[in-house]
Amino acid sequence: MGQSGRERHRDRDPNRRELSDEEPVSSFRVFRISDQQRQEIAQALRYIDEARMALQEQQNPLNREIIRELRASADDIYTVVNELEEIDS
Repeated sequence: MGQSGRERHRDRDPNRRELSDEEPVSSFRVFRISDQQRQEIAQALRYIDEARMALQEQQNPLNREIIRELRASADDIYTVVNELEEIDS
């Protein structure tokens, strides 16, 4: 299928973010997380862990990869949240 030559909507949207090679992404960005948000993340991690345990109890060999991925994902999220630095406002 050929191009019609017409400009697509996504091409003319002025608010569309574009990454530029001239502006490197800073690895030292600052984020704020409230205690409520931290609690919500902890609850989501508990749900992931409960789902993983339920799959383990089924003892289905087909679930092994899913169980591994659930454990690894929860561990990754936990690590990122715990490494967030506290900032004084």
